[in-house]
Amino acid sequence: MADVNPTDAIDFDRSVIGVDVEVGTHEAVKEKMIAYAKALGETNPLYLDEEAAKAGPYGTIIAPPLFYNILSLRPGLDPKVNFGTTGFDAGQHVEFFEPIRAGDTISAKTQVADVYAKTGRTGTMVFTVRRTTFTNQNGEDTVVVDRISVRRDLRQ
Repeated sequence: MADVNPTDAIDFDRSVIGVDVEVGTHEAVKEKMIAYAKALGETNPLYLDEEAAKAGPYGTIIAPPLFYNILSLRPGLDPKVNFGTTGFDAGQHVEFFEPIRAGDTISAKTQVADVYAKTGRTGTMVFTVRRTTFTNQNGEDTVVVDRISVRRDLRQ
């Protein structure tokens, strides 16, 4: 008997999977980057000290790794997952490539990378993975973020 894929029974818009949508463009302003680093309690001179940063490997102030979180983005496509009674954030996976430098123009595009279901001892859960890719003005990836959300039925 073949295993049944629980994703096959989930109602969602499969046409949005893998479709890239532009969701925002921002200039990496040095003063905002420094303020963000200070708010985090950072002490790395590459984030705070212009002279030290100029002498460093990047030639200018760079943003702390999670700086992308303060960039406001428009929503992307919605797969309209029709499942469960509640939803929650299940975390994120982040890959860092080129640092965000002061003066960079950062563009973001997002896509619904995957929707899948898993059934375990507490019942079925449906996971949605949204991938956002941040690139600089040279077309180089700076950060790729997979944000995962979960829907489940608390009545199970």
